[in-house]
Amino acid sequence: MTIRGYLRRRSDRYAWGASIFLLIAGVLMGFAPGILGIRIVFAVLICVVAAAAFLSLLQVPCPNCQKAMGWDALRVGLGSRAAVHCPHCGIGVDSELPGSFKG
Repeated sequence: MTIRGYLRRRSDRYAWGASIFLLIAGVLMGFAPGILGIRIVFAVLICVVAAAAFLSLLQVPCPNCQKAMGWDALRVGLGSRAAVHCPHCGIGVDSELPGSFKG
């Protein structure tokens, strides 16, 4: 598996988790009383979780040097086919995963 495949798989995992949370929060919000304060709390919670899922891709470690790949991981996770490299060690995302990496 390539590093690009690893980043896509990890991105998909975050997207599924966020989607399930948003679905559950939406169902619970439908059953919540019509009090404006409760609805605002739900809306803020939904926004925070969605932003956290999106920004968590910035912290994905490089399989080679174990440092955060930052925006490069985010771009690949969102489907970019650009040739990107780890900003720390320079390994390309189309390289094979290192054998000792447990992702």
